[in-house]
Amino acid sequence: MNLTRILGLIEGASVVLMAGAWYRMSRERVVYTSWRNKASSAALVFVSVAVVIQFGLAMMTQFRPLATLDTASASEGWNAFAGHFWLWSFFATGLLAFAGLVLAALGKGTPRILAGVWSLVVLALFFVNLVLAVNSFH
Repeated sequence: MNLTRILGLIEGASVVLMAGAWYRMSRERVVYTSWRNKASSAALVFVSVAVVIQFGLAMMTQFRPLATLDTASASEGWNAFAGHFWLWSFFATGLLAFAGLVLAALGKGTPRILAGVWSLVVLALFFVNLVLAVNSFH
């Protein structure tokens, strides 16, 4: 099995597990009044967005290999847009995961634990994808 397919399956499982985490959080019906509780909720939102973007990028990579996106980004039109979109979305996942980790460290409450764990998972997947992306262009 191809490594990009394995990463796609892992990121698909991450989306399903993140949806389960949000379902669990919505069932608690807790009101977050302090800034620390709001920070931990924001951390979970940031990480959730990063998981969804990373899953979308994994699916995009399944249909268009990174080397194809690299050569297409040198041209004009839709292919260039797709290549640049992939690159900036990829960097956004790392930034969102790091921001989620910082907010989870500052936050308080149940979302803090979920956001911290998910931030570490998304950052680990980000660095694995970064190594694969850098190696695919050589």
